Parts: sequence; structure tokens; C-alpha cells
Amino acid sequence: MNKALSTSVIQSQLTMGQLYLFDELNSTNEYLLTNCNTLSQGSVCITKKQTAGRGRRGRNWIAPKGNLNYSLIWSYPINSNLILPPLSLVVALIVIESLQQQGIQDLTIKWPNDIYHKGKKVAGVLIELKTMPPHIYLVMGIGINLAPISKENTIDQPVSTLFGYDINPNQLVLCLTKKLQQMLINYPQTGFKPYFSLWKNYDLFLQKEVSIITDTQIYKGISQGINEQGELILQQQNSFLYFSVGEVSLRKG
Repeated sequence: MNKALSTSVIQSQLTMGQLYLFDELNSTNEYLLTNCNTLSQGSVCITKKQTAGRGRRGRNWIAPKGNLNYSLIWSYPINSNLILPPLSLVVALIVIESLQQQGIQDLTIKWPNDIYHKGKKVAGVLIELKTMPPHIYLVMGIGINLAPISKENTIDQPVSTLFGYDINPNQLVLCLTKKLQQMLINYPQTGFKPYFSLWKNYDLFLQKEVSIITDTQIYKGISQGINEQGELILQQQNSFLYFSVGEVSLRKG
């Protein structure tokens, strides 16, 4: 990030939650999960350098100083009627909207929640849960590449960075936080439905040949986008397969 994050600037403009800013942390998600029952609703953790971040399906992610390593915590009553799998798709949309407000265009989403800029990954989302009756705690982790690419990470997909773009990190964090908090207030009532049509506008692999990789098999076909449950639809000749978030990896071709 070309400009410095300021706790006072951000906190003064938040109407809920507390901001925790660190120079170095193993994982922002882990910090919020560990302290979940003592944090106020909608609190945010950011670290300038993350040394033991986690990606989807247990992958490790080392984030060098300068990236945005961000997590937000939210709790619901444990008996809430929540449909959680599509939530990461909604968070990906919020990341795109927040980056667009910083002037970044040419953004797409690789299902379920990898954000691409000009065909290469620049951001990702990881949602983790913790149940402590009477609450269920959700932590939404977001990583955005704002620094030069680290050689410490071995990535099986093309990766890029927004380094060099004129991004105001304080405004980006504020935008992310306010949009996430408002969405999470409404989500038990709205679910994924209000976001379904918008998500399709950013679908990186819509109508393209893809491979779906599970623990035991590879499925090839044409991506027909998603349904209103956030499931990926794969067409194989005249039949259709449906895949849920968290089960699989998606690749082109």
C-alpha cells in the first residue's frame, strides 16, 4: 500500500465494531476466532504482514508487508435460519464494489470467491465459523494484493497485484467494513437472492470450458454459471451437475 493505514481515521468513521491494527500477525482470521466472545459485533482485524494466513481447502498463504490482510467478525444466534454457503460469493461482490470505488476496473470473480483483475488473481475470501452457544461466529477474511508479488507463495493459478494503483487504504477499509456490516445485518432476511443477478455480471468462466476438481475425480464441461443457492452449474452434453462452495476447485479448460 502506498499510503499508511490509520486506526484513528478509520475508527472515527465507523458506527459499530472496533478496529485492531497490527504490524505483524500469524492470521487475522485466527485472531478474531480466538477472541470471538470478547469482541464487539462487526469488529475488524488488519495486519500489515501476515505470516500464517490460510486459503481455501487448507492452503497456506504468506502475505508480505503492504498487502491488505483483513478480517471482520459477526455473530448470529445459533438457531438462526442461515444459508451460509453462498455468503462467500456475496463477500466477493463487496470486494469488487469496494475496489471499483477506488477506480479499479476489469474485475471478475472465479467461483466461488477469487477476485481477478485483467485475468489474474488479486484478491481472495475465506470465511471460517466457530460455534459457542448461544452464538455462531463468522469471520470473513479478505486478502488483497497491493504489494509486489511474494516469491514465498507457490500458487497454481496466475496471480497479479494492484501495486502502483492510486488506492487509499483507509477509504478501502472503510468501504469494505460498512458494506460488509450492512450486508450481514440484512443477510438473515435476504439471503443470496438479491445478489444473484449481479454476481453473474462478474462470472469469469461463464459459458467457458472448465474442470471441476474434487478429492477423488475431475469433471470437465461448460460452466453455466450459478443457481440461486450459489452452486456452480456444470453442463456435460445434455446433463447438468451442481457443485457446492467448499467441495471443489475450479480451473479453466
